[in-house]
Amino acid sequence: MDPTDPFWRSHDLLAASAQRRYGWIVHTVRMLRGETLKQVAARCSMAAPNLSRLETGRRALRDVELLQLLAEQLEIPCHLLGVAPPPHAAPRRPAARKTSFGPAAADDRSDAVRRRKFLAGLAGLAGAGILPGVAAAGGRQAQLDDLLLAAHMSAAPIPLPQLHARLDQARVAFAACRYGELTAALPHIVAVAHATLEAASGDWQREKASAALARAYLVGSELAVKHGRATIAAMIADRALTHARDGGDVLAVAAGSRQVAIAMRLEALATADPVARADGMNGAIRILTGTAADLGADHGTPLPPVLIAYGSLLCTASYSAAQLGHAREAIGLLQAAEDAAARVSATAAFTADTVAVYRVSVHNALGDPASALAHARIVNPANLPTTERRMRLYTDTARAWQQHGDIARAATTLGRLAQTAPEELRRPSVKTMITTMIDAPGPTPRELEPLARALG
Repeated sequence: MDPTDPFWRSHDLLAASAQRRYGWIVHTVRMLRGETLKQVAARCSMAAPNLSRLETGRRALRDVELLQLLAEQLEIPCHLLGVAPPPHAAPRRPAARKTSFGPAAADDRSDAVRRRKFLAGLAGLAGAGILPGVAAAGGRQAQLDDLLLAAHMSAAPIPLPQLHARLDQARVAFAACRYGELTAALPHIVAVAHATLEAASGDWQREKASAALARAYLVGSELAVKHGRATIAAMIADRALTHARDGGDVLAVAAGSRQVAIAMRLEALATADPVARADGMNGAIRILTGTAADLGADHGTPLPPVLIAYGSLLCTASYSAAQLGHAREAIGLLQAAEDAAARVSATAAFTADTVAVYRVSVHNALGDPASALAHARIVNPANLPTTERRMRLYTDTARAWQQHGDIARAATTLGRLAQTAPEELRRPSVKTMITTMIDAPGPTPRELEPLARALG
């Protein structure tokens, strides 16, 4: 089955992949191909009832080798099942074969008719609410989903210096909070990075191209977090980490590990099961602190980029610990991050002000808005390295005022955010904060009115 066929780009399949409902994808494709449980299970050397349990979700489908085998047997693009192709698998070329749904397919026209009918059925399921969240997906979310398919998009390789220049532009757009522009442009940049990697010859060139591709996916994962798409952020972060390891760049591996942990934390916070939530959060903290320890920056004279990576990992671990309510651990990690900032040049992107912004976030998470506001007062926004960091300060300061019960000051603070980076106002977490303040009992402060108008 041609991996570039429009069927694989149907929003329902992409949503199921993003939600890691791999069993549903396997069941859907198997039925479309007209194959029985027994036929597919036999080719995978497993019992049909076991495959049935995997398809229906009664048993989690997480085994990487089994996912790769199912992808191979049912000709499902591996990225839809959250795995990389097995080492022995030859790359498929789009023009090498025609789409063929099922062994009994008579010709391309009958395939197209079957596919249209099947997609129509998917649309019906979405309307019936069996696929939650699919029908409401918007254009930007669809563009973000394209990052999962970028490896299969048509693109031409370019020299590595040009690729890094494009990645620098993407990073600048993210730092300036131009999320809409970046969401539209990034899938093509990732596709070009994949094409450049495929065209690379020799170990050195492949390593450098892999490192560049890791950079592209890293920006994509950070962007998915801004859009509130935790599951897609996790999948893209995993790809960033995989390519960073292939590139052999220690700092890229640290950044990829940090982003994987952030996505894990967001997924854990979204679950209703308290045990699963704690497991996910603790797992994220272990990744962050373990990666920080591996950098060895707590002693000696590490280079500034290593110290910056080390401090960033500790700050993120601190915030995660705070969200679990572990105050002592959270404050201790922040102190270690502050020590790292003191060892970095004052002109670097990681300073005491950077850590202070995290202190605001941490004390908010610990339910101590008074301390959060005290730390917010000592930070000069002009000293923060990017617009994105300044917006983080404004958002967390507004959240502290909201917790403190001063809705007017919270709205005024968010007004600064709206003036400087209006796209931050449309982030799911910020929209929720504004909606909560609007819906609060009592008179609505006039400071909220422009924010309400901005959100429609």
